[in-house]
This record gives sequence, C-alpha cells and structure tokens, in this order.
Amino acid sequence: MTRRIRTETQIRVNATQRDKKIMTALSMKRIGGIAVLVLGLCAGIFVAWVLDASSPEPVAYATAMSDPRVVIGSRDGFITIRPAAHEPAVGLLFYPGLRVTPASYVAKLSALALSANVQVAIGRPFLNVAVFSIGQADAMRVALPGVTRWYVGGHSLGGAMACRYASKHLALLEGVVLLGTYCGTDISDSSLRVLSVAAENDGLFPPSKIAAARRELPAGARMVQIPGMNHAQFGNYGEQAGDNAPAIKDAEARVTLANAAATFFLER
Repeated sequence: MTRRIRTETQIRVNATQRDKKIMTALSMKRIGGIAVLVLGLCAGIFVAWVLDASSPEPVAYATAMSDPRVVIGSRDGFITIRPAAHEPAVGLLFYPGLRVTPASYVAKLSALALSANVQVAIGRPFLNVAVFSIGQADAMRVALPGVTRWYVGGHSLGGAMACRYASKHLALLEGVVLLGTYCGTDISDSSLRVLSVAAENDGLFPPSKIAAARRELPAGARMVQIPGMNHAQFGNYGEQAGDNAPAIKDAEARVTLANAAATFFLER
C-alpha cells in the first residue's frame, strides 16, 4: 500500500514537472514570437522612415537641369555632372546626407562642377543611408570617364562616410571634401588634401562642432565658414528638422560654396 502511494505520488510529481516544462516551452515560444514581431515592426518603421527622403526643390532642380554650361546625366544609375566644354581630369565622388535624395544636390553640385572644373558623381546609398554604402565610391568611379585625380566628399552623414572610405583608400585619392560635417575618422597623418566647409547657421553640425574635430584632419586642411548659411543649403531640399533658419538667400549660398570649392580645386 505504501509503495503504491509513493508510486502515485511520484507519477503526480512527474506529471507536474512535465506540465511545467511544457508551459515553460510554450512561454518561451510565445516570448520569442513577440520578440520577432516587435523586431519586424521596428524594422518596418525604420525602412519607412529612411525611404521618406527629402526630394529636390522643383525650381532649383529645373534651373540646374536647363543650364547649358553643364552636362547633367546618368550613368550606371548615378547622377553625373560636368562642365559642358570638356571632361575634366578631376573627379568628385559625392555621398548624400541621411534621407536626402541624390537629385537634391544637383543644383549646388552643378555650380561647384562648373566653378571648380571637376566632374561629379552623386552616390545613391542603400535606403538613403550612406552608412550602408560606404564602398560605393568604387562603383561611382566607373561613371566618370577621363578622370585621373580622385576626391571623395559628401554632406552631413555622407561626408563622414566619405571620410571613412578615404581612410581605407589613401593610395587612390587626392583628397576629401566635407560639407556641413566633420570627418569622424582620424586622417591627420595622411597626405590627403581636405576642404571642410561649415555653415554659420547650421543647426545640426554647427561650426563649433566641426572646429572641435579639426584634429582629425591633416595640418594643411582648408577650413571655410559661410556666413548666414544653414545645413539644408548645402543641397536644395527644403527645411530640415533641427536646423536653424538661414540668413542668406540660396543663390548666395550656391555661389559662395562654388567659389570655396574653386579656390580649393584650382590650387593644383
């Protein structure tokens, strides 16, 4: 009798332990399913956010596209810009800022290409995030025929990623062009030529932040500040959250930026 009671008790204990294991497994499965659902939802929200990129202002874009002094086209999926008169031997591989479409830089970069006598290829980062396409400069080079001297550059996050690319490809490049950003990578020991342009009214990368990162750049880096310009005026895509209001018109920002680039590129 005692043995049977013990056996029945053991059976009940085993059943309870089995039920607990089943419940634990079900709970873990449920938690895992919820975690996957949450991660999927977050990923979907992120993709929707980055794909909601700023587009070019129609008037500025149309004006640039109709300018007979420059040739604006597309090659291998990249926007290309060059002076109409010839194909310069200097090329600038340009990384757009976060959530800004490549076309939003056509107006500013066409003026830069003309004044500085360079060819430009504008990148198209995956999901409009330059971090996902740091190596894209390799593909952009193919889009610019006749170029023998290469520079990389970019605006905001794009500029920082261009600088990171440069740090890994020193032998291929002459220099870096940073617009409204700092390098984020130490290239101070390199022989790269660097142009860093800050905007006085930049609310995202103010001149003080760019100056604080000056130590990352070579001693000969050219540091320029454009009075009254804001962060969004490095392109033409309208207002940007977190930015300050500009104190100069877009036409003045375009000319001043182009002149700064011309001084830098035409030194050689």
